[in-house]
Amino acid sequence: MAKISVGLDIGFSSIKVVSLSKDTNPPKLIALGSIPTPTPGMLSDQETDLEAVAETIKKLLDATRIEEREVVVALSESKVFTRVIDDLPYLSDNELPQAIKYAAEEFIPMPLSDVNLNWQVLQRSNPKDKNARTVVLVVASPTKAVSKHIKVLAMANLRPKGLETETIAVARSLAGNNPFSPSTLIVQLGATTTDFATVSNGLVWLTRSVSTGGLALTRALSQQFNFETNQAEQYKKVYGLLEDQLEGKVYDALKPVVDIILGECKRVIQAFEIKYPQNPIKRVVLSGGGAKMPGFVVYMASNLGLEVQEADPWYLIGKDKALVSKLAQDAPSYSVAVGLALREE
Repeated sequence: MAKISVGLDIGFSSIKVVSLSKDTNPPKLIALGSIPTPTPGMLSDQETDLEAVAETIKKLLDATRIEEREVVVALSESKVFTRVIDDLPYLSDNELPQAIKYAAEEFIPMPLSDVNLNWQVLQRSNPKDKNARTVVLVVASPTKAVSKHIKVLAMANLRPKGLETETIAVARSLAGNNPFSPSTLIVQLGATTTDFATVSNGLVWLTRSVSTGGLALTRALSQQFNFETNQAEQYKKVYGLLEDQLEGKVYDALKPVVDIILGECKRVIQAFEIKYPQNPIKRVVLSGGGAKMPGFVVYMASNLGLEVQEADPWYLIGKDKALVSKLAQDAPSYSVAVGLALREE
């Protein structure tokens, strides 16, 4: 039996799926596809809206000829609380659960009975050191959001093989498998949020999220030029942050919004380097649909003074030569789906 893994990314504006064969090293791409998400999608609690999402998922799987029934799914970062707790003393595995619950109450704005708590130990220093520390990545997923995803999957005749956050999936597809990756800041541009994660040695050490994403950029153009949304979206994709196009008018409209994302990048890099001065951020990877905006990579690189690149989740995936140029066209928008499919059992 071929060992096949399917990653399903139910985003705000599109649903993406990636199917990988794990029988080879590196894993090989079998199928991929994307379809617009029906609105209001997963934002709604109405049965009919959730059924519309399930029907769209079925259509996508039919179109891509994916027959697997078990999938790995992402929870939107805006619905999840993620935090690296680095002020714990040395704790054994038995002592950790109680300490994490106590620490989680500080950053989770809802009763702990309403969330699923998961954690991963990032670092444990030698217990004999007088300043021995335990550093833990904690993810709290609201049970309501989890059960809604499971419900939609059931409507689509699917079973969850695993649920995890978009940030962890992206970190895996862009930096997790490559031992030569330098310490990296991943910037995941979604429709409604931009999520930030610092990744070093394949582990996520710091996360942050701001409620400024692709829609805010589109809205800025709509207001500036009195455009319909579709026209604003086109201008964003064609002219983006190119100062020499249309007398720089599109650039001027987008710049204030992009500067919010840029400012957060600087804050995350600074916060990481204060905590881990021996391990400075060497590069920034722009992921998600917005990463393809013309001039964006150059703008970020010139303002951050670091190497900045577009995400390529296909870099370590085996693929047919004929597909390479096609995959590059919207590679950054598949970072979550690829990372989900790469998840180990």
